[in-house]
Amino acid sequence: MSTSPDVDEETTSDSPPPPLDKKLLASIYNQQRSVYNNTVSTLRKQYFAEIQQQRERENRLRALEEEKIKRAALERRRIKALRVAANAQREIEKRGARRLEWEKELEITQRERDAKKALYRRAKQKIVDELESEAHLWLTTPEEVEKALGNPTASQKLWARPGGMIGAQSGQDTGFGDDGEFWRYECHTWDARPTYKSPKEVMLEELENMAYLQTNNSEHYWTKERVEAEERKEQRARLRAIVREEGRRALLEKQRQMMKDVYGGEEAKTERQKGEKGAKLPATTMPAPKLDYLADYEAQERAGVEMLQRDPTKFFIFESDLPNAKNLGGLQGSGDDADSGLSGASLGRPVALKNPFFNYQPTAFPLRMGRDLPADTRTEKEKKRDERQERLKAAAEEAALAASKGMSYEVAMAAEEDLEDGSEDVDYDVAEGEAENELWESQMEEWKAKDKTVFDMTAPSQRVTDDDVDWIIKQLQTKVNGMQERLEFEEKIRQKELESSEHKAASSIESMDDVDRYVMQDLGYDMEALEQLVRELTPEQSAALEEIDFTGRVNITAEEMTAEINVVPGLTEMQVQTLVEMEMSILKNEALKSITKMD
Repeated sequence: MSTSPDVDEETTSDSPPPPLDKKLLASIYNQQRSVYNNTVSTLRKQYFAEIQQQRERENRLRALEEEKIKRAALERRRIKALRVAANAQREIEKRGARRLEWEKELEITQRERDAKKALYRRAKQKIVDELESEAHLWLTTPEEVEKALGNPTASQKLWARPGGMIGAQSGQDTGFGDDGEFWRYECHTWDARPTYKSPKEVMLEELENMAYLQTNNSEHYWTKERVEAEERKEQRARLRAIVREEGRRALLEKQRQMMKDVYGGEEAKTERQKGEKGAKLPATTMPAPKLDYLADYEAQERAGVEMLQRDPTKFFIFESDLPNAKNLGGLQGSGDDADSGLSGASLGRPVALKNPFFNYQPTAFPLRMGRDLPADTRTEKEKKRDERQERLKAAAEEAALAASKGMSYEVAMAAEEDLEDGSEDVDYDVAEGEAENELWESQMEEWKAKDKTVFDMTAPSQRVTDDDVDWIIKQLQTKVNGMQERLEFEEKIRQKELESSEHKAASSIESMDDVDRYVMQDLGYDMEALEQLVRELTPEQSAALEEIDFTGRVNITAEEMTAEINVVPGLTEMQVQTLVEMEMSILKNEALKSITKMD
């Protein structure tokens, strides 16, 4: 299709085309370009409008999404706030409920406390009533105390035997408890000093104890009948204490077994419960048992009496337990391994009570004893010679061992240590017996058959030599002399005090300790510091200081006195300095010299 004017095809087919008009072409181009530009501009505007619409639509969608997210966040906050408010309300309700429970518990506790206070008041009032009922027996003046406690009879009743009591009677129905209370706390203390006692020291202690008892126990008061009556009373009280203690142990063991059955699981069933499917609590930690049995003395005694009737061998020593032809060891062979099926007729009659603390032994604890080593009488020259011979002997043994093994001494000794020499273990009992026989071997030739029999019957710990006897006598004489000197010195101080009191107002002397303190204070001594020093000393230190005597040693120096006092172990420098100052001042004090020179 063409826009040119219609012409005859026959006429134009042979003629050349007319020339084109440039202006017309330019006009056509400009028109077409304008149409194109307008079309493009319209498309651009349309695209811009669409883009703007797309952006607005996206912005609206984004705004809607943000609004949705914000709304969801606000909703979550609202739900959280509601939950917090609900929790707070629930906590307030719980707090109110707990407060009500606490007020109820406080009310119950207050009632229990008031009831307990009322019980305590009644108990206190009962004690006051009992004390008032016996108030006329109280000792209120020094004269009454001296009259009641100072006479020899009261002293023997109060101090001679354990559990002594004067004045008010003791018993189960009195305020002082029963007689068995004292024996419940019977015990024995083991002297765990690192040094061994020698037989002579043990015998010295026994002699001092015997002398103390003979001095303080009156034979005129403690007749045979009174001693037997007191022993029967003590045995009854001890038996009651042992029965009560065994019953207490049995009740606690029964309680432990019952709790173990409940809390210990399936393996803790007793023989009675085997085969049964009883209700049990789940396995858990066993709680602390109740201690009600510890205060129920009647239940303890009932359980103990049942044990006594069932097996009296736990409480008594019978005639069958004594040494005889069939039981040479006596009580050493009885105990847990003894025949528990013996009848009353075969046991014989009871002869004594068993002491559970001794465990069928002569003493409650082992007594460690040893003899002193013989004195080394060698001279210094002989000691050096013996040491040189020992070194030469050791060197020769080393060389011989190395030569026999063909190796160095260290390697040979290591090989010897790895191999057993085949020697038997040392029997210390046999070795001790041989050493004891060796000690007395030089005297056995002079003994008669009776002496040899007495020697064999005497325990090694009770055998003392003539030198030991001389040492015991010397120690006793030293203590007697020290006691005599102290008594004489106290008597001189008392006389001096009485003479000085003639020029002052008369004052009663309470005791010898008051006189000593008064006199020493007048002489210028700080008694409080001295008493504090004495309280800080141990019994061993006090005994060691008493053996050191500076009386009459006027020419002694402070350095020499310090060296002698430092021998006592455990003293501090301040204690040593105080003791030296006190002793030096006593030696230089003219007033004390005048007292000691009095006849």
